Amino acid sequence: MKEEVKKIIVEYTPLKKWYLQIKKKRDDKQLYKLRAPYLKDIENLIDKDTSIISSNCFAGRIMQDLGMQYNSPTLGLYFWSSDYIVFLSNIRFYLTEAKIEFVEHSKYPIGDERRNKWRHWYPVGLLDGKVEIHFLHYYSEEEAADKWYRRASRVNWEKLLIIGMEQNLCTNDEIKAFDQLTFKNKIFFSTKELPQFKSNCFIPEFKDYGEVGDPYRKADIFYRELVKHLK
Repeated sequence: MKEEVKKIIVEYTPLKKWYLQIKKKRDDKQLYKLRAPYLKDIENLIDKDTSIISSNCFAGRIMQDLGMQYNSPTLGLYFWSSDYIVFLSNIRFYLTEAKIEFVEHSKYPIGDERRNKWRHWYPVGLLDGKVEIHFLHYYSEEEAADKWYRRASRVNWEKLLIIGMEQNLCTNDEIKAFDQLTFKNKIFFSTKELPQFKSNCFIPEFKDYGEVGDPYRKADIFYRELVKHLK
């Protein structure tokens, strides 16, 4: 059963692969142009040795754009909102002691639905049997575990930037819980104006959607707000 799930569902012809590669390069170039105006400010505001912890791929987007070493394991993956709060609440334990156990199924029904629709099979793991992680951009359990542990060992505990987002079954309780975390540098991107929470960053472009958009492809919007917040 597991091997059946792992197979790549769509097979591309050489011509289609070539077309998709060209399209990706063109799209990446256009998206970079949108991000470029903010990169100098972000580079001045975030030290190169900062460990960026995020609930999704946004940490990876920043690190790639700034040419940073991957000194955070939260790249190419995502957490469910409630699990992310549990993770952050005891982050040193989860990054230095907790082990990953890979599982066949998500504990959230929507998790399996998303996984089945994704372009390839990817591993799902539980940290200490509690915190579920979807290794979205990984192709094997071995790759996911190796990169998680290796990058977790590089975390700079003196310089952390903690980023949360209103995604993945997020509720107002989780936005509040994030705001109450004791990290010095933290920001939570949301679709709501919540002035009572200092870490909350309202993004008007997403106010009618119930959750914020893709921070990897729409990073320019998040960069704009990140610069305002860090300044």
